[in-house]
Amino acid sequence: MADGPSTRPVALITGASGGIGEALAYKVGGDGYKLVLVARNSEELNRVAGVIATKLDIPTVAIPLDLTAPRAAATLEYELSKRDLVPDLLINNAGFGLRGAATALDHDAQINMIDLNIRTLTELTLRHARDMKRRGKGGIINVSSTAGYIPGPHMAVYYATKAYVSSFTEALAVEMKPHGVQVTSVVPGVTKTDFQRRAGLEEALLVKAAPSMSAEQVAEIAYSGFKKRKNVVITGGLNWLTAYMFRIMPRRLLLPILSRMQG
Repeated sequence: MADGPSTRPVALITGASGGIGEALAYKVGGDGYKLVLVARNSEELNRVAGVIATKLDIPTVAIPLDLTAPRAAATLEYELSKRDLVPDLLINNAGFGLRGAATALDHDAQINMIDLNIRTLTELTLRHARDMKRRGKGGIINVSSTAGYIPGPHMAVYYATKAYVSSFTEALAVEMKPHGVQVTSVVPGVTKTDFQRRAGLEEALLVKAAPSMSAEQVAEIAYSGFKKRKNVVITGGLNWLTAYMFRIMPRRLLLPILSRMQG
């Protein structure tokens, strides 16, 4: 861990062992934050933390933790408190999806998806939002998806979790703004990360046909929008158009198309 001024603000980033989380860590660390990085894969997490600490010469703490585990948020709070770390910025990026019919996919895996994408995100947000409100400052970035704007046949649970993330975050942004706390929902589309492989989406027509962005591009747009105090940041013009079409196109027409492209 690199040394740095004790007055540095602290950023807590989940899902930081790769992809958008890693890219956001570089953006936030480059802006002067001390980083607290959390992910399940300890080997990759320590690699990311070590490289960032060296490249940016900033204090970086790695906390390996399975955020789907019972009382994961409480465990993380304990790990923060024993290090005397109080986040000024919380980035909830951890999440995953699975492709397949809801009745065919593993039951426990889908419940774990809900636990991570919704329960842990909500618990971490509420725990730190209360403290930020009391202090009259701070920021929260929750990573959603264009998937949150439409039901998703063959990824039903994942799409539903992202609908929750978008709804919850946008509402909380309005509540927290008078208290000096910026809350931003980041809405990426298809992004070049390990998400597609884990979700089983690599061969899906939707992924093959859709334009994609790099994690670094998404992080740049996301963090820039957050600093401009935007409540919603859709990453890129094509993703904005996709989100708009999802909202206005009749679902009786859209859902069969989506089902074929994703099934």
